[in-house]
Amino acid sequence: MDLYSRTLSTVLFSAALAATSLPASQAEASSSSQRTKVERLVFPVTLSDGNTYEVVGYLYYRDHYKYRPLQVLVHGLTYTHEYWDIPSMGGRDYSYARYMAQEGYAVLALDMLGAGESSRPDGDFLDLAETAESVHQVITEMRTGGGVFKTPFKRIALVGHSNGAIISTFVQSTYNDADVLVNTGFAFTPHPIPVSAEAISAMLQTPYIAIPPEIRTDIFYDAQNADPALIDFDNATIADTYTRGQFLSLLAVSGNPSLSGIQGVTSPVLIQFGETDELQPASYVDSDAALYTSAERVTTAIVPRTGHILNGHRGTPVGWKQIDCWIHHNMGW
Repeated sequence: MDLYSRTLSTVLFSAALAATSLPASQAEASSSSQRTKVERLVFPVTLSDGNTYEVVGYLYYRDHYKYRPLQVLVHGLTYTHEYWDIPSMGGRDYSYARYMAQEGYAVLALDMLGAGESSRPDGDFLDLAETAESVHQVITEMRTGGGVFKTPFKRIALVGHSNGAIISTFVQSTYNDADVLVNTGFAFTPHPIPVSAEAISAMLQTPYIAIPPEIRTDIFYDAQNADPALIDFDNATIADTYTRGQFLSLLAVSGNPSLSGIQGVTSPVLIQFGETDELQPASYVDSDAALYTSAERVTTAIVPRTGHILNGHRGTPVGWKQIDCWIHHNMGW
């Protein structure tokens, strides 16, 4: 495993970025001549109950997307694909999907089953294994020509945030669907979380769960390094429900990381933490890296002055560049 300290990671990623970037005049010309296209795709998936459900995804790309890998993005609990496409606020960009499309990737941001525009199965049926199966079927479809999207992709990076990192890890260990795995904002190392047992018990009373805005704000954001308007927008516009089955799977993995299949991941892995994340602390980065016992290599990165919602803080672009450079060096194009 190649484990980088925060300082060394920043230096290496910055140097790689400078070495691989287009000259300024060429980059500006490319950016101005193309606009990001967004297509809504609907994937039929069949789960173990024999029923077929719909997973909705939004594909962001520019004309030169064929020269880089597809990124498949998996959001966390209480979010939708909009976690990856937060609108600009206060003169800052917060859309991971549009940033990566501008860098040349095709980016598929999914609404997990039970969230957003996707189907909503029974809340106790839809657990980690069923959700991972749906993602597997989506990735298989994106590798198939003439299907939901006209162009098949040969190279895929699977990117998961928070509970999406659990899902992505389970997908990769079970199906080996992607060429590389990027996990952000989740510590598989067992650790306490800053949410009371009473609050968790209260949330578990319904098959579809919502986290109160005050709890979301407290555990998801570092208020000193986030725009209050963005936090309000998140709670009012992006926040969604999630299933009790998924939440119980999350609790189980939090106590026993092997349930995620983490030891079965064989591809290269990047794990990324927010420096000031109190829910999934960056202090576990090295112990987490050691859990990927079969991975080809593991790289760690920390985003300075950033809490749990890595796409919702002022330091967001640093994390995007880390991921972009890492995918470039591990997949090439």
